[in-house]
Amino acid sequence: MKKHCPERICIIGPPASGKSTLAKKLGQILAYPVLYLDQIAHQPGTQWIRRPLEETIQKHDRFIRQKTWIVEGNYSRMMPQRLARADMVIFLHFNRFGCAYRCIRRSLKKDQNRAGMLAGATDAVNWKMIKYILLKQPSKKKNYISLLKEYPHLTILHIHSFQQTDRLISDLISLKKGAFPTT
Repeated sequence: MKKHCPERICIIGPPASGKSTLAKKLGQILAYPVLYLDQIAHQPGTQWIRRPLEETIQKHDRFIRQKTWIVEGNYSRMMPQRLARADMVIFLHFNRFGCAYRCIRRSLKKDQNRAGMLAGATDAVNWKMIKYILLKQPSKKKNYISLLKEYPHLTILHIHSFQQTDRLISDLISLKKGAFPTT
């Protein structure tokens, strides 16, 4: 018996943990559309100025009505409707100090082509985000774990390292080729 490829995937976890990069890679492998929540939550051509919440929710809800998708990001307020439709959640559990370091490093790189980047924005070291990663994200993680228990239909993959991320990508490539056996 073969495993079937999930049709709707949520990727959640701390800022700067690689959610956008993973979503982009999986979208390419599976040929699924990808939604980067930061891109619909902020106005393009700005320095990360928020859109009205209702507009963001409408864009989100329209996207998740599709047959297949990958949604990258947390945005707790929209998570219940996303989880209700999803088949799989990939939950990145990376060290908050490593995430803070990656956040600073990517800000200094100023890569306009990085996955999930807002069109027209530039990255700058955002101390408010660093504080969020270090102090608030740990409690958010507990909330997400609790919320996920309300959706028993979900396959949840807990990823704790970049090596596990790479293995997941390899497994999905094999699955796409039809060679991923049930174990």
